[in-house]
Amino acid sequence: MISRKTIDEIMLAAKIEEVVGDFIPLKRAGKDWVGLCPFHDDKDPSLHVSPRLGIYKCFVCDSAGNSVKFLMEHEKISYPDALRYLANKYHIEIEEDKRELTPEEQAAQTEREALLGVNSFAEKFFIEQMNETETGRAIGLSYFKERGFQESTIKKFRLGYCPEGWDTFTKAALANGYKLEYLLTTGLTKQSENGKTYDFYRGRVIFPIHNASGKTVGFGGRILAKGKSDKVAKYFNSPENPIYHKSDILYGFFFARKSIRTKDNVYLVEGYTDVISMVESGVENVVASSGTALTDGQIRLISSQTKNITVLYDGDAAGIKASLRGINLLLEAGLNVKTVLLPDGEDPDSFAKSHRDSELIEYLENNATDFIRFKTHILLQGANDPIKKAAVIDEIIDTIALVKDEVTQTFYVRECAEIFQVGEDLLLTKLRKVVWKKLNAPKSGQRNFPNTAQTVQTQELPYPEKPAPVRHPKPEADTIESIEFNVVKLILKYGLYEITVEVTNKDGGSSYQPMRIDQHIFNEFASEEIRFHNPLYQTFYEEYARIAEHSATQEELIHSFVNHPDKLIQNLTIPILMDENPEYSKIWKKRYDVFTPSTDNNIEKLNAEVEYLINLFKVRLIEESKKILIKELAEDHPEKIQRDIMKRLTEMDQMRMYYANLTRTVITK
Repeated sequence: MISRKTIDEIMLAAKIEEVVGDFIPLKRAGKDWVGLCPFHDDKDPSLHVSPRLGIYKCFVCDSAGNSVKFLMEHEKISYPDALRYLANKYHIEIEEDKRELTPEEQAAQTEREALLGVNSFAEKFFIEQMNETETGRAIGLSYFKERGFQESTIKKFRLGYCPEGWDTFTKAALANGYKLEYLLTTGLTKQSENGKTYDFYRGRVIFPIHNASGKTVGFGGRILAKGKSDKVAKYFNSPENPIYHKSDILYGFFFARKSIRTKDNVYLVEGYTDVISMVESGVENVVASSGTALTDGQIRLISSQTKNITVLYDGDAAGIKASLRGINLLLEAGLNVKTVLLPDGEDPDSFAKSHRDSELIEYLENNATDFIRFKTHILLQGANDPIKKAAVIDEIIDTIALVKDEVTQTFYVRECAEIFQVGEDLLLTKLRKVVWKKLNAPKSGQRNFPNTAQTVQTQELPYPEKPAPVRHPKPEADTIESIEFNVVKLILKYGLYEITVEVTNKDGGSSYQPMRIDQHIFNEFASEEIRFHNPLYQTFYEEYARIAEHSATQEELIHSFVNHPDKLIQNLTIPILMDENPEYSKIWKKRYDVFTPSTDNNIEKLNAEVEYLINLFKVRLIEESKKILIKELAEDHPEKIQRDIMKRLTEMDQMRMYYANLTRTVITK
């Protein structure tokens, strides 16, 4: 268990713009940063990152939090894993609590953490076997060197070797305390029908598979021994399990991420060695789909780093046609897609090895063509009669309809008209019909790429469960709910600021004294025994009293709420803090012009706001109490009780008039 001291050190060191910037490109916007939100299909940057507050907030899908929360949601990792990621990033030594874990705490260790631990051990074991044993160097290491891989590359991708022995790895893992059930779940160990266990990857070189944060989530193992039965697969891959979902993984993504952002483009290839060979040739912004058709999860990874992708093909016509559907998904996700067709008989691995680095890069740049033209060329092969050509046109129009930008659609239609020698108006008519049909299609089968804010709010996203976003009242509505929310906003952002308050002296007179805003509000509420109607606001109010007592500055207090362990309080406070220029009500705006964050230069205005808010709150509370008394008055009470109710109503009317005059508020009936 990570000590409290280490957690505090991590939270102080973590810079939100650096953490978020590791996963998505950010651009400066005043004091903050903005970028495309990775938690929904974002076309215009809606994710705001505030270095001052140490938080991020998406104003479309309501995702918000600190550095730890971002890592947990983006990487789908646990709280301890997010802390360890940050500790590693900022070179902080993790101090574990020295006390022994209780049985309950031991039971709370998640299966995910256990599986990641097994994979981490396996990766180290395979590396050691290849580099520190004679057999490993002779078989595993020599294989990679024969492929032309440099030692630095072998270390970078953490390549290894699993020895031939029946259960060498399994015995080592069990001897180190790893449970058999986790070895079986990860697929590192298999069990025969008679219950005998054996190493799944025995006699194979190993390609560890890492998720976006560098955790080892799976393995690919390539067979080496000659003379093996053709029925034995060349590659074995990890089975689906709680930490490895093939559809959410791109091989090499962890190593390529920064280069992808720098180049603003990613090359997509098929296999492990394709990636490694291209990296050795100087093309670092490359990832592999590992032989699967592109999936939503993989496309989401790509979209988080760039909107530009270049797909490499090796000339296999059948393979190209089979992959076209996946490329359609890229267009549908709003990516700009180009393709490069390699010469016959070449794949990215062989082509990179047989050409100088400069030749490879030059070929990729000079032979990249847009996907629509490429697809047209592929589909036209063998389409000799008019009927087949018409079918190709229909398919190309369907693909153009997936392109999000209307101007780009128009250019593609023009190109298509030139290629097929048909009228541009005819193709535009076809395109409009396809688009109209898509717009009116049933929504039940909608893909995980929402197009509106409404879709984002209702769609179940594949990320860790989080509390529903807090829906706050409209600020212009001076209801009790709205006023309570405004109190929360005021003390959270300005509670430690001082204003001038009229204080009654012992002799009955009064004087004006400086007092913190939060203390003044607490005094007023305590004297009237005021409690919040909204339970969440009341919880915040009580937490504020506890935290403010130990906060020297407003920034320190804000930091405590940003990192508050209660997720509901986090979800309440973060949107408030991200609101750079709040307007508490239309009345306030009318009375005091525009309330700005520059409170140091505008203290008189802030002073008036506080008094106005407190008095308006009292007016509305009195009105609520009056409603209750009026209902009681309608009941059949004895005459004395009726007189008492009437007397109380008169007193309330006088109090309401008094506070209403202070606020210059029109009182309600």
